[in-house]
Amino acid sequence: MSLEKSESTRVETDITQPPETRWIQNLRHSSYQLRQAIPIVVEREGKVVTAHYDDLNLSAEGDNLQTAMSALCGQIVASYENAEKCADSMDSPPTQAYAFLKQIIVETQPKAWEEIKQLYAEKLKAFPYVDKGYINISSPDYADVIIILSDESADRIAQLAEIDLEINLKFRPLYFYVEYKSSEEYLDLKNFVRFY
Repeated sequence: MSLEKSESTRVETDITQPPETRWIQNLRHSSYQLRQAIPIVVEREGKVVTAHYDDLNLSAEGDNLQTAMSALCGQIVASYENAEKCADSMDSPPTQAYAFLKQIIVETQPKAWEEIKQLYAEKLKAFPYVDKGYINISSPDYADVIIILSDESADRIAQLAEIDLEINLKFRPLYFYVEYKSSEEYLDLKNFVRFY
């Protein structure tokens, strides 16, 4: 009796189900968003789930839907980043795939923001009276910055403002707003990350 049960269970899990279309709204990545939902074709065969994105001829497998979708999202992001590197290198003209990817993907935190944070942190090292720096990248093209200063630094804000302006001008069209505070007490830093 138990032998019959195990055979029927095995047969049921080996059944191929007809493909279904799922729409995904995000790429499960902190730096990239989809401009609109895209269709993913999901196939199940036994214990293997395969997710296909036909527009880019990409597919990924997993032992469940979540794993397959996450792997496929990773492939879409990798395709975008590789195509962008090729386009930036100027060795060849941008591909049709890259043009398509630019239409469906928007960078939520462009690489330039990482450069800004690094440059900002380096410049702030020259000012020992700066305690901390926080940034909130609110959109792809602007951010809020909070600089926490020590008590004896009130007369140094003009020097810091020069750094702010220099970095801001260098990275146009990105821009940011800077506030100087003497303490992080009473600040809502929920969406901020510390960069210094």
